[in-house]
Parts: sequence; structure tokens; C-alpha cells
Amino acid sequence: MLAVLGFSFNAIAPLLCTVALGYLMGRRKDLKEAEIEVLNKLCFRYLLSLHIFNSTRSIDYEGEFNLKLLLFAAVSIVLIVLFAWIIFTLTIRSPGRRCIFIVSAFRSNNVIYALPLAENLFGESGARVAAMLVPVTIILFNFFTVIAMVYHSRFTGAGSEDPLPLRGALKRTAVDIAKNPLILGSVLGILLSVCRLDLPAFLAQGLRSLALTATPVSLLLLGAQIDLKQLSRNLGPALGVCIVRLVLVPGLLLPLMLLLGFRGQELGVLVVAFGAPCAVANLVMARNYQLDPPFAAQTVYLTTVLSMFTMFGIISILRGLSLL
Repeated sequence: MLAVLGFSFNAIAPLLCTVALGYLMGRRKDLKEAEIEVLNKLCFRYLLSLHIFNSTRSIDYEGEFNLKLLLFAAVSIVLIVLFAWIIFTLTIRSPGRRCIFIVSAFRSNNVIYALPLAENLFGESGARVAAMLVPVTIILFNFFTVIAMVYHSRFTGAGSEDPLPLRGALKRTAVDIAKNPLILGSVLGILLSVCRLDLPAFLAQGLRSLALTATPVSLLLLGAQIDLKQLSRNLGPALGVCIVRLVLVPGLLLPLMLLLGFRGQELGVLVVAFGAPCAVANLVMARNYQLDPPFAAQTVYLTTVLSMFTMFGIISILRGLSLL
């Protein structure tokens, strides 16, 4: 039992410590809001994309490519969207809050949170498996988030700073996805791997050194943006989002994962991807479409804090049952 708890603790604790340090830096104003914004852009445009590039280019697609894993992730996201849309439309009257519940149900912090956790659990092989999911999740997350937010902003009449009809918004989203640094990093890494092209040693080492900074920097920034004072507002609904995002979604999908034969690092990668906290992008897009941004912020903060405990529990149970 102690070995099981130690395994889970060693996977979660590094993330928790880094997020906690970032929170301390944010509260002490060591990181100003303007600096956080600049570092967020640096991390998103360069560091994370390099991290994904290095992970995907090291995948042996003849031996490691897992179509079953990718199909399960894609179908699961679509089903979550459908069920969440139906259930929350029937139960939540406020369109803005309803939209946040829907988006939070299917969109997780897969890159910043799930990738490093998979790496902590399974090493570089786990990071490679998790990296395979990135293109699929980014495309589907962005596509369905735009649909949900454009629909609800029109329904409420809130609009956005740059109002677009649904067709125009989806077209712009398609362009944004094509230019997304994480997608570009994935595609370039896949091409190099499939074509069996190696980078010069000096370039590979330089890129690897830069990529290693992606996880700690992104987690520090995540912690720096947590505002515990806001968590006291609308605590009940925010906890409802936490239950959906951190408990119901992974809990309902886990039996399907086991039924389909996922075990070991494949199971672990899927669990952390679907059990990760709400994506920080939820807050950014909620601000743009004026869909209850304070509530969106609370869900991001609270799910990030509580995910450390829920993931510890899930990993401990699966490890104890010898499934990881």
C-alpha cells in the first residue's frame, strides 16, 4: 500500500510544488500581470511547441502509433459534448454559466497539465504517447468551444469584442488551428519521424534543452494566475464544475477504457487527459465572448487546485489494482 501511495505521490507532488511556487510568486508580485502575459505567449508559442515537437519526432510510428487510442479520445470528446449540451441545457437557465459548464466538461488542460503528469508517471515513453493525443484534442477542443461560445453569445445577445457569425467564427478557428504552434510542432515532429530524418546533434541538443523548460515554466505561470480570493464567490456552482470535470468525466470513461483493453501507460495517459483540470483557454475565450468570465476563472482555479487530490486518488486506485 505504501508503495502504491508513494508512486502516486511522486507523480503528483512535483506538479503541486511547482504550481504552489508559482502561486507564491504571483501573490508576492514577483511576477506582474504584464510579465505573466508575456511569459504565457513565450511558453505557448515556443516552449510547449518545442516540447511536443521533441516528443512526437521520437515516436516510432510503425511500432508505437496507436489508432485505437486516438479514436477513443476523439469519440469520447464528441460524446461528452453531446451529453453535456443536452444535460446542462435542461438544468441550467443562465446561458453564460451553461456554456462554461459545457466547455468545462469536455475541454481539459491537456498540454500544460496532462503531458507532464504522463511523463512523471511513465517517463519519456509516456510523454510520447501523450503527445500523440495533442493534435486530436487541440483540434476538437477548439472546434467545439467555438461552436458552444458563439451559439451562447448569440443566444444571450452578449456578443463579443469581434462579433462573427458561426460560419465566420469556424472559418477563423480553422485558420487559427492551422497556425497553432502546438499543431505545427506536432506535424513537424511527425514528419521528421515518419521520414526518418535526424536533426544535427547540436540542434537536437539545443532544442531539447529549451523544451525541458516548458513544463516548469507553464506550471509556474498556472500557479501565478490562481486567485484564491475569487474562489469564495459562486463556490457551489464552481464545485459543480469540479465534480463534472474531475470526477464524473474520468469516472464514466474509465470503465469503457478498461472494457476496450487499455492498460499501463495507455490507460494512464487517457485518465490524466480526461481527468485534468479546466483549460486556461476557457477563461480567455469566455472573456472574448463575455460569457461569465469571473465564473470561468473560478472553475479554472478551483479545478487546478482540486485536481491534485483527485488525480492522486485515481492513480492510487489504478496502481493498487495493478492497472498502471
